[in-house]
Amino acid sequence: MKKGALIAPLFFILLSNSYAQTPAERWYAVGYNFSQLGRNEQAFDWMLKSAAAGYAPAQNNIGLSYLHGLGVEANDKKAFEYFEKAAKQGLTYAQSELAMLYYQGKGVEKNLDQAYDWWLGASEGGDEYAQFNLASLLLERGDIKNAFFWFTQAKNNHHPNASEALEQLKERYVE
Repeated sequence: MKKGALIAPLFFILLSNSYAQTPAERWYAVGYNFSQLGRNEQAFDWMLKSAAAGYAPAQNNIGLSYLHGLGVEANDKKAFEYFEKAAKQGLTYAQSELAMLYYQGKGVEKNLDQAYDWWLGASEGGDEYAQFNLASLLLERGDIKNAFFWFTQAKNNHHPNASEALEQLKERYVE
């Protein structure tokens, strides 16, 4: 077998896999690769292209970029806009981030009812951070029973602080 005989089939497989994706998914992948190299400006540009095409994971990442100033100047209002776009498409991570912005009043007027609604949706979708945050909000509101339920869900989904929160809740309200 010739030295380069395997390259053509490998190239065909790689090429055919890239065409199986939508353009938005390919742009997202390029942006992701730039982000892994720490080239945040290039990552942002490719993610923005993907986000403009309506790809929810890219919209979420653009929200994160604006929130944390990665590859672009930090801007809470723009972060909110992009999280909202992705959240409305059902992306639980974006729903959780959007809820936190409502909770903190960053980029939007503080609204605990909206925070609750978005965290509830993301919690029902299995997001352990949304479950933890929802439980914390419920605890603030004095709803111990539902807070216990959502802290338990967060623990079952391996949230790093849920076990400790449950122990404190038991000590304070059960014993």
